[in-house]
Amino acid sequence: MIFTTLEESEFTKFEQHNKYGNFFQSIPRAKVRKKMGFNTFLVGVKDDKKILAAALIIERENEALLQLGPILDYDDLKLLDFFLTEIKKFAREHGFIKLEIFPPLLLATHEQDGSIIKSYDRTKIFDIFKKHGYRHEGFTTKVENKANRWMFVKDLSGIKDIREAELTMNSSTRKKLHKTRRELDIKVLKDKSELKEWLESLKESDLRNGVKTRDVKYYEDLWDAFGDDAVFVEARRKDNGELVSSEVDIFHPNEMVAFTAGTIEKNKHFNGSTAIKGWNIEECLRRKKTRMNLYGMAGDFSPSNPLLFFKAGLGGVTEEYIGGFELVLNKKKLLLNKIRRRVKRVML
Repeated sequence: MIFTTLEESEFTKFEQHNKYGNFFQSIPRAKVRKKMGFNTFLVGVKDDKKILAAALIIERENEALLQLGPILDYDDLKLLDFFLTEIKKFAREHGFIKLEIFPPLLLATHEQDGSIIKSYDRTKIFDIFKKHGYRHEGFTTKVENKANRWMFVKDLSGIKDIREAELTMNSSTRKKLHKTRRELDIKVLKDKSELKEWLESLKESDLRNGVKTRDVKYYEDLWDAFGDDAVFVEARRKDNGELVSSEVDIFHPNEMVAFTAGTIEKNKHFNGSTAIKGWNIEECLRRKKTRMNLYGMAGDFSPSNPLLFFKAGLGGVTEEYIGGFELVLNKKKLLLNKIRRRVKRVML
C-alpha cells in the first residue's frame, strides 16, 4: 500500500461509488472552499492502481480538517491504521499545526424521544485514533459547524410517490403540507441573479438564531461548483408572490442534503419549510434518491427542541455520529493562531 495524492477524476470516481461518499468529501466542495481562501489536498491510499481510501483535506492558517472523511472501509482496521500513520507524516511535511478528522461513522440511530433504535460498537476505532495521538472532541450535542454530529434522515426506500410518503408523516405535518398546496407555489431558481432575493429568508432566520449569514458570493460559488446538483428552491405566496422560505439542496449519488434554509419572519405561519420538504420528497423520488438527509440539528430530544419536532413530523430517524478527533502537532503555533483570531475579533 502507498499513501499518495489523487487526481480529481479518480478521486471523484472512488468517492461517488463508496457508501461513505458524501458532498463534504467531493470535488465541488473543494472548489467552493478554494474560493473561500482554503488550501485543498486530495490524498488517498492505493494498492497497485486500486484506490482503497480517499480524503479531501481543507487547510487554512496551517490548521487542517477532514469533514466526514476519510472515505474507506472502516471494517479494515489495518487500512485505517495505515492511513492515520501516513496522514500524520503528510501533515508534518506540509507544516500543519493541527489536524481534525470527523469520520462518517454512526454511533447510533434514535427515535424522536431519544431512545436508541440501533447502536454501533466503535471501540476499536477509538483505540486506533488514540494510538496515533488523537484526542476525541467529545460527545457534543450542539449543532456543529465543522461536521454535524447529529443529523435527521428520512428513508424513502419503497415509497413510490408523495401520497405514500405522506402516510409516513404525522397528521399535523400532513395537514400543513396540504394547506401549503393551496397557499404557496414552489419555485426553483433558474439564474444566479435571483439569489439576492432568495437569500433574504436565510438572513432573517440567521438573525433570529444569532448566526452570521454567508454573503451572496458564497452561494454563487456553490451554484457554479455543484451545477445541477445544487438546487436553490423557494416557497412563495400564491396571492401576492411574497417570499416565504428558501433552501438550497445538494444532490449527491448517496443522498439529498437539505444544506441550509430560512424563513421570512412575518410569513412563517404559511409553513414554507413544510412546503419545500414536500418538494424535496418528490424531487428525491424523481431522481431515485432513497436517502433524504435533513442535515444538522442538536442532540436534544426534549419537547422544547422545535427543529426536531418539525423534522420528526416528516417521519425518519436521528443519526448520531462518532464526532471529531483532534491531533495537535505544534502547540505553540496553535496558541498563537488562537490569540491572533481573538485579537482580530476584538478589533472588528
